[in-house]
Amino acid sequence: MTIHTDRTTSVSDRYPSASGGVVGRRSLPRETINRVLESDRRSEALRCVLAADGPVAVRTLVGRIADSEDDATLETSIHQLRQRIHVSLCRTHLSLLEDHDIITYDRIRSFVGPGPNLDAFESELEYQSLERSIAGRLG
Repeated sequence: MTIHTDRTTSVSDRYPSASGGVVGRRSLPRETINRVLESDRRSEALRCVLAADGPVAVRTLVGRIADSEDDATLETSIHQLRQRIHVSLCRTHLSLLEDHDIITYDRIRSFVGPGPNLDAFESELEYQSLERSIAGRLG
């Protein structure tokens, strides 16, 4: 994953509401932010949505999460892994993110887009990625 340190626009700037302001944005309690980020699948889904220039297909999220979770030692086939990820995203993770206005989830078309509160996670996710990178180097 590439960290864009020169990014100057937030998600709300890239996806303004029809009225020109951020509608529906509310401050998220620290407990909520921590709960959202305690799941690697939710964190990876948010990274994908942040990196996209528009809505992301759920199947794209599934593929990226499967790639990040792929372990050669697993006895689970990639197809089974993708099925499990799809079910957990659709039944649990995307609903929780949508409930907190972090993403928008179009269940009919199977697309996920940024919500009014997504920009609250940009710096948190970049910090998480940086921590993992440093930990990986230290071994």
